Amino acid sequence: MNERLTKGLETIKQYVTNEEAARMLEADTLADIAPDLRKMIIEFAYGDVYSRPGLDAKSRALVVITAVVTQGAAPQTKTHIKRGLHAGLTQTEIVEALLQLVPYVGFPRVQNALMIAQQVFKEGA
Repeated sequence: MNERLTKGLETIKQYVTNEEAARMLEADTLADIAPDLRKMIIEFAYGDVYSRPGLDAKSRALVVITAVVTQGAAPQTKTHIKRGLHAGLTQTEIVEALLQLVPYVGFPRVQNALMIAQQVFKEGA
């Protein structure tokens, strides 16, 4: 394991359980067609970007949630809402951040994101 991957795995533990961090490496559903993608995500996103100074885990999680919502990326929205909760965001903080997006990305994307959030909250992420 290289230094960036190790740093990425340590950083991601602020956003997921230890079991989920291990599963990210072991249970990669795209490994058969893109075996390096998961490693790239962990090394670059978490090892290089998430580990930067200047924002705490909650703030960083909120930025990422809003970014994936603006892209209309439903699966990633669910993933990052779960990670935001793990990082310490409250349901209210997530909902208010999503509502703040209405003037910028519109009602349909925000409504979809709120439905995803509702599902995650019910599941008890």
